[in-house]
Amino acid sequence: FQVLEKNKPDGHHSHRDVIVVDDNGKFKGKVTMIDIFRTLEPNYNKVFKNYKDGTLTKDYVINAMRDFNLWMEPVRNLCERGAGIKISEIMHVPSKAEYLQENDSLEKALHEYVMGAHQPLIVKNGDTVTGVLRFGDLFEVIREHMLACPLPE
Repeated sequence: FQVLEKNKPDGHHSHRDVIVVDDNGKFKGKVTMIDIFRTLEPNYNKVFKNYKDGTLTKDYVINAMRDFNLWMEPVRNLCERGAGIKISEIMHVPSKAEYLQENDSLEKALHEYVMGAHQPLIVKNGDTVTGVLRFGDLFEVIREHMLACPLPE
């Protein structure tokens, strides 16, 4: 968290998604807010063990907190829990579906998010990672388009 705070522009929130690169600057993975939360509560590993890309029912989600002892330790113990966590333990290595090419359409990006892509989508030019497309950025483009539409009379 300190690294994120240190690198934020003045007056802005700290970064919420982080791209992880090796010593040569080669893309290795990403860390999102959800990755951090899931790592701070290690029992989530048990919850998602058998649910790689499946859908969790509402009852399962409601009962999971109790059944898997999620967040039973107070939030005030986060410093102690988080101090020893390494980036490699948090980092999400994107699947093929989580990559877009720079020339892919916004519709393709929308489809990936609607179908459950792990945010943010990684943007590439060939094999080189050139950026990320965050859900909020995509929403902002769609919002601007919708606001520009004439209202029916």
